[in-house]
Amino acid sequence: MATYRVIDPKGDVVATKDIESADDAHAWFVDSKADNSELGWRMEVRVEGDHDWRFFDDTEGTS
Repeated sequence: MATYRVIDPKGDVVATKDIESADDAHAWFVDSKADNSELGWRMEVRVEGDHDWRFFDDTEGTS
């Protein structure tokens, strides 16, 4: 299981949650920032046993 957190454009953590799958985490991220069109929202993930937060990328390698 991994822990995900949503970070607003100011850099404040606004929500944190343990989630089983990346797909579920992405849906939670979209719901967490719903009704907010401001750019700069991001999500980070920390995998169980790891102490570092990492950027959660959902671009599937497209540019």
